[in-house]
Amino acid sequence: MVRENAARAGFDCIFVPPTIEPSSQLSPETAQGTQADCRYLTQLDHAAVVLPTAGGMPIVINDRGRGNAWLPDVRSRTRSHDRGSWVEALVEALREVGVERGRIGVSGLKKGQVTHCRANDGCVIHSSYQAVLDALPNATFEDATDVVGYARYIKSEEELECLRHGCAIAEAGIEELVQTARPGADAALVYGRVMRRVLELGSEYYPAALTIGPLNAEQIRYVDPPAGLQLQPMDLIIDEIDGVRGGLVAQEDQPVLLGRLPEEWNPVVDIQGQVFEAGLEHMKPGTSFGEFIDFVNDFGQQRGLKTLILMHGRGAGNDGPLLTPRARGADIRDVLFQKNTAWVWKPYGMSADQRLQFAWGGCVVVTDRGGERLFKRPHGMVCVE
Repeated sequence: MVRENAARAGFDCIFVPPTIEPSSQLSPETAQGTQADCRYLTQLDHAAVVLPTAGGMPIVINDRGRGNAWLPDVRSRTRSHDRGSWVEALVEALREVGVERGRIGVSGLKKGQVTHCRANDGCVIHSSYQAVLDALPNATFEDATDVVGYARYIKSEEELECLRHGCAIAEAGIEELVQTARPGADAALVYGRVMRRVLELGSEYYPAALTIGPLNAEQIRYVDPPAGLQLQPMDLIIDEIDGVRGGLVAQEDQPVLLGRLPEEWNPVVDIQGQVFEAGLEHMKPGTSFGEFIDFVNDFGQQRGLKTLILMHGRGAGNDGPLLTPRARGADIRDVLFQKNTAWVWKPYGMSADQRLQFAWGGCVVVTDRGGERLFKRPHGMVCVE
């Protein structure tokens, strides 16, 4: 699929260069996404890939030259005296596929339409990339983030099965949260119990996000154990729990309230459930994001409340399009839903003054009939006392 996209775009090869380390101070979603292209193509972490469009095996380079069952022949980046530098191995690979004067498509140079959607400045290591450009002055290098991105956008049946498995793991993590979160509980211990549960069930490590604070006040987001924090009555826990199988990240979202929900919240929770279901019906192949965004954002206004879109793609990491109340999708309005694309769908329901806000949801996949849930939890706020 990547080669077909590259041929249509007129590239002689696709180059996935080294990217910034995910250990940098990035959100979990962005960190996972920095190396998602090489992982998608190779199932290896932190590799560089040269994929000739016309055919032949890709040339893959990583730290130690260790491959896997799929790609046993992997080159080390450290074969020269300049230990640790990628440049010589990258230049050699590009010359070997004969593109010294070719048109080279580079993935990860900048934000894409459907991948790297939070990486506004790209995720490529600039110094090594610039050295490659200097060594191949007669080649043309252009952004090809969407060439790899649109291959990642449509999921295979195997990928969808990984997402289903990940959803089941994430739902077990949510159940652990519901069972352990109580007024007076140590929030760090609750966080640790949730992470232990998803890891026990076979997820790759991916930090949960818990946003915690009083119901009618600002909450604080944690992606590490909230050391020293004790849960209080009427705390709202907005959770993003992820299960990762086969490199595919499934996210589930289930707000938990440590107390009884005030009646004034009921219309907001109800309208959120209505727009969630209505959105699934409109999530059909061929529907443009412009149409979908307008439908969701207008839904609540017609009913005396407010609804806003909140969704983003699911896959190997940092998948898009990303649509939030702030990222309104002006640049992707013409992009279409396609069959077997996967999403976290969690729109907002709000009071007319936006004082009360509720979002709930999880992973869905686009079918010919619309969006299909991959999770089983019932709609609503979970209230525990």
